Amino acid sequence: MRAVPWLLLGFLGAASAAAALSFNHMVRLRNRVRRAWQDIDVQLELRHRLLPLLASAARGYAEREAALLEEATRARSGIRDAGPAYRARSESGLDAAAREALSLVERYPDLKADASFSRLVEELVRVEDHLASARKYYNGAVRQYNTFIQAFPFNLLAGTLHFRPAEYFELPRKGVGEEKR
Repeated sequence: MRAVPWLLLGFLGAASAAAALSFNHMVRLRNRVRRAWQDIDVQLELRHRLLPLLASAARGYAEREAALLEEATRARSGIRDAGPAYRARSESGLDAAAREALSLVERYPDLKADASFSRLVEELVRVEDHLASARKYYNGAVRQYNTFIQAFPFNLLAGTLHFRPAEYFELPRKGVGEEKR
């Protein structure tokens, strides 16, 4: 008869320890998602700064394309604090503008010879590569976090403590048969 209170106390202690460990793990996963989003945000900001520079460098060679780059850059104002899903939809225009900037080199050989434009294109390629890596890492962190907070019994604790699933950062599909990153 005396063992029952001790068993109950041991069970409550073990449950409390498991809840504390689970909570700490959810916090670590959520913070990893937030850090990964900050990495994406840095790369997006770098791209946003590069596109107007590319537009001004291309102005003399490709008037129409330079205007398109400037328009895409202006369209991004006000989306900085948006969530990943909305931001990804908003960034699709800038994605197209970045691809357009990279294709200018092939259409205008004189532009290829321009040292400042070439340097800016190299920088844009580097930023796009880093952005792809950051997006892959972020989406992996989101998948790990979402899986943990949605799995039983952690979902009970996550719901009680208001841990919400994070959004993926996926760019809209370009066409049929093309894979998402």
